[in-house]
Amino acid sequence: MKYKERKKILEDIAIKYNELDNTNSNKVREQLLSDIKDLYLAFDENTATSKKNEVNLLEEFRQSKDDKRIEIFNKLKEMNIKISRKEKRVIREDLFMFLQLLNGFKDVNLSNSSIFSTKEKGDLNFKIKNLLLKGVPGTGKSRAIENIINHKLNLKNQKENILRINIHSASSNADLMQGIGISSKDGKIEYKEKQGLILNLIERATFKPHQPFVLILEEIQENSLNELIGDLIYLIEEDKRAKDIVADDEAYEYQELVEKIIKDNPKTAYVEIPYLVNDSTEYRKMIMPNNLYIFCTSNYRDDKKVIEDNLLRRFEVLEIYPKVDVVNEYCKEFFSQLNKNILEVMKDEIHPDRFLIGHSNWLYVDNDKKFYRAFLKVVVEFKDIKEVEFSDFKEIVEKLPLVNELDLSSYKALIEDLQTKAGYDFL
Repeated sequence: MKYKERKKILEDIAIKYNELDNTNSNKVREQLLSDIKDLYLAFDENTATSKKNEVNLLEEFRQSKDDKRIEIFNKLKEMNIKISRKEKRVIREDLFMFLQLLNGFKDVNLSNSSIFSTKEKGDLNFKIKNLLLKGVPGTGKSRAIENIINHKLNLKNQKENILRINIHSASSNADLMQGIGISSKDGKIEYKEKQGLILNLIERATFKPHQPFVLILEEIQENSLNELIGDLIYLIEEDKRAKDIVADDEAYEYQELVEKIIKDNPKTAYVEIPYLVNDSTEYRKMIMPNNLYIFCTSNYRDDKKVIEDNLLRRFEVLEIYPKVDVVNEYCKEFFSQLNKNILEVMKDEIHPDRFLIGHSNWLYVDNDKKFYRAFLKVVVEFKDIKEVEFSDFKEIVEKLPLVNELDLSSYKALIEDLQTKAGYDFL
């Protein structure tokens, strides 16, 4: 029995139980309790020994020697159940909750269950499916995405619907989409296909078309998005996404479901991806479900484009600038004038706004020591990351409030002075 088939049976049992008139349904209730015990054991025959409460609920059934119990455990061996550790934990918690309810426990709320709740999760009314927030570090790009997730998509309590990936120079298509895993068995090397994180999320989103799912790619400037997600680029456009997916899919494996969706709607856009290990000449089909949002963040990079041309038309691209009004009053005037001076002194540079300083390090600066520590980060950024000449940096900061007692003779002198005043006495 496939995982999704078992899950569908559990949902049906929950719905039936919710419809029962509990004053006149002892027989049906007893049958449901028997059914849920069978299914509970079918997920993991050792599960019930891990918690004392679960043992009490299942003890009589587990200790019985009848043919039904033997049949269940024989089937269990044949099923070769493959569930991720996280999924198994969620399933166990939900099943235990339902067992409690069936056994007369009070204050058990099925609406908190990820399996048994019949209410829709999340909100699909947010119209922007592909969003890139770009700007200098510390301007609240990730926080803005969190606000969308929590308040627009209503996924604050459904973190399992969200995949966040920090992109770096070593990120690869094999990690995110598909690759080859190598293992050893009985002294022989085995090559197996490895499904990447993004393909896993696409699969889950396809099976739950009425729930929003979110892919967050942080710091995309560190690599090429085209290379990382490959053919997925073609499918993320609004008119290429698979819409009107019918949620009668619990009995299907993913490829079976994709084939059914394409058969039901031949205009559904898809790409074909090869099998990497076997010699099959067939290709698997991949679609992009309309309920999967892609949100990206990017800082500036001097050595490459932040976003490739073919991605620009597929994403809503918004620039996020530093916000003076959120900075602590203690240093608000300093922060405001700092960024004004940066734009003035660096005006001959291409895009001088890439030299601006984000507000995140200044939110809680309310005394001298905190100010020196935050300002030290600015100095290091201009010296080592932006590689700005000290004469230009001095012109930016020398007339600002709060810096009049600092040594502005050189980067070295200023850094040593700030480290001392910041209280780094272990140096």
